[in-house]
This record gives sequence, structure tokens and C-alpha cells, in this order.
Amino acid sequence: TLGQLLEWIKANKLQERPELFLQGSSVRPGILVLVNDTDWELLGELSYQLKDNDDVVFISTLHGG
Repeated sequence: TLGQLLEWIKANKLQERPELFLQGSSVRPGILVLVNDTDWELLGELSYQLKDNDDVVFISTLHGG
């Protein structure tokens, strides 16, 4: 699931300050998650069952000045 993917990313890829990407068990507000160009909110968010060849993209809509 996407929830399991986020856990894997936290355990295996985030080396510093995971709080900038995650809040609790989900992504922080301001991070857009797309699966095959579809907003994950339309797919069930954390419970979405990933399929082979799914394209998952995380886009930060936050920026500094």
C-alpha cells in the first residue's frame, strides 16, 4: 500500500529530518502525492494498493523566500 511505501521510504531513504516529509504516518501538508498522474486523495490515500509499474510522484508545493 502507499502507507507501507511511506514507511519504507522513512526507514530506507530519509537520512535527515524526516519531519520535513512525513507527519505521523502520512506526508506533510503541502506535499502532493500523485499515482499515475492522479491525486492520491482520489485513490484512497494510504490504503491504495500499489500495482506493478505504478508511477508514484511526490511534489512539494512549499517554498521559501
